[in-house]
Amino acid sequence: MTIHLVKLCVGAISIEDLAEWQAGRIAEARKNATKTKLFHTTFQTPKRHEELLDGGSLYWVIKGKIQVRQRLIGLEQGKKEDGSQCCLLLLDPELVPVRPVP
Repeated sequence: MTIHLVKLCVGAISIEDLAEWQAGRIAEARKNATKTKLFHTTFQTPKRHEELLDGGSLYWVIKGKIQVRQRLIGLEQGKKEDGSQCCLLLLDPELVPVRPVP
């Protein structure tokens, strides 16, 4: 059974703003000759990862409403800038607008 995640998109004021920010991250990674994976970090690794990766998406809450989704394509262990462990939610770069829901 497919499941989805809902996350707050802190700092973004629109879908276009999120798209610009993600494009900037990809461009910076290419500039630094690092892998160009698009990801979101979270402290906890989802326990139901098989169901998430079976067609699941990350739904972004922007300005108090779910406005857009991105397909989850993988999970990896990573480290935040401060060195603490985290989970990387690997995302498809396509942003799919949805009917806004509070």
